[in-house]
Amino acid sequence: MKSYIADTLIGIFAFDETGNILNFIDFDDNHEKIIEFYDAVNNELVLKVFEVFLLELKNSGFDEFIFDNKKLESLTAEKLGYDTILKRNSVELKNFRLNLEDNLIKIGINKTNKEILSQYKKVSDELTRKKVSEASGHSDNIIIQIITVLDVIKKSISLFSSHLREWYGLHFPELTDKIIEDNITIARLVSLLGSRENFTIDNLQTNFNLNERKIEILEQYALESMGGDIDLSIIQTYADQIISLDNYRQELENYLEDLMENVAPNINALIGALIGAKLLAKAGNLQKLAYMPASRIQLLGAEKALYRFLKTGEKRPKHGLIFQWNQIRSAKPWIRGKIARVVAGKIGLSAKVDYFSGEFMGNTLLKEIEEKIKEIEEKYPSPPKKASPEKNKKRPSSKKRK
Repeated sequence: MKSYIADTLIGIFAFDETGNILNFIDFDDNHEKIIEFYDAVNNELVLKVFEVFLLELKNSGFDEFIFDNKKLESLTAEKLGYDTILKRNSVELKNFRLNLEDNLIKIGINKTNKEILSQYKKVSDELTRKKVSEASGHSDNIIIQIITVLDVIKKSISLFSSHLREWYGLHFPELTDKIIEDNITIARLVSLLGSRENFTIDNLQTNFNLNERKIEILEQYALESMGGDIDLSIIQTYADQIISLDNYRQELENYLEDLMENVAPNINALIGALIGAKLLAKAGNLQKLAYMPASRIQLLGAEKALYRFLKTGEKRPKHGLIFQWNQIRSAKPWIRGKIARVVAGKIGLSAKVDYFSGEFMGNTLLKEIEEKIKEIEEKYPSPPKKASPEKNKKRPSSKKRK
């Protein structure tokens, strides 16, 4: 026998083809019960109360259930194994809802249409707020915020370090101009040693991981420096702030690594947390990246160059953000575009697997990329020969003879 299942914010109702109510779950005006039920449906979980509700119907001889709620129908079929039918435009279910006030009276629930509508409004508002809250706290959004903050921090460290070099260069110009390129190493040297007089071989060997030749040069430059004697305490404090900011950057990157491992493990294994997070941020979220064609993924981050190509006919970009991946950046210039196309395709596949919660296959995809790169390198060992420019000389216009 068939039973129609109508889910409402008042309760869940089962009725037969004549409209007689067979069984029901009353939410008792409890908003928490309603939200718990629909949360469970959205998360593909079956609550015990709904399982018992259907079991009672089955024990009464009803073996086929008709729904107009797709999620509830698929959940009943897949999780509980019942025979179900989905009828989105079922006249019976539509009539039941339109006459809900009269149907509730049949089972002893006295509610006016005004009260029902008020109940619907309150619960709908709560469900909407919950969805917005969940969306705001979704890992995709957190990843996007973190990678945005990381970009700001890196730019800030670069800017602050530039000023530190200029400032400390008044005291020890040879250090900041010639020897040490890494900004954080400069900040640590300034913070720990301060005066150039402290740049001795013993101090440098004890506190810094520098090669012997560089240590000897540093000591020599310190002895022969033409810098002036200035108050270094405030500069050392400034260097401490740069180091502190860099430590926070490392913490954020570690946190981002963990997030990417949970949210997008295949993308993380393929191209790393930083580039993967930048692609997510540029796409908008994981869902958009999963539905994005590989050709677009390949050029994410190169939109300005693409628009310039379309407008002026300048050289067409071959890659965007994925150029930061070492396998592309270190490749020979004439094969970077081909490698970028391969990588973009694998990123698109990884995004789909991650979004739809598929099995981990990042290592397999990475191996396939490496094999494909070897093929490309063997096939194109030398840059293509440039075609000789065509001579586009305009013929002189023939004048009509008089």
